[in-house]
Amino acid sequence: MPTGLLWSAGALALVGEAVVHVEQYFALFHDIRWIGPLFLANAAACALAIAGLTRRGTRDLAALAGVAISAFALTGLVVSYGQGLFGWQEGGFRPIIQLTVLFELAAVVLLSAALAAAASSRARLSAG
Repeated sequence: MPTGLLWSAGALALVGEAVVHVEQYFALFHDIRWIGPLFLANAAACALAIAGLTRRGTRDLAALAGVAISAFALTGLVVSYGQGLFGWQEGGFRPIIQLTVLFELAAVVLLSAALAAAASSRARLSAG
């Protein structure tokens, strides 16, 4: 997959992640201490990473941030199924959670692949 397509697909995965987190904030988590604000913080962080992905000079840092944001969100979800996260314990694997996991995993994989492809391309250019 071309590097440009990886950047774009990773950005779209972050858009999906942000949209789901905002929707779930208003649908369910707006009154839940800590968890509600974390959902909005995730969406804001995704928006910043997406903005960074639009500029060549900030693309690598933004992609790394996108990977971290999505990985932390996945980790928080996993913890919420076990011991709970800030008093919230998730139950069931609702379709919206499945969609969220899909977006978060896609962001991690696509942005990691974009970073690797960009590094490889830069290495080839400097060697040639």
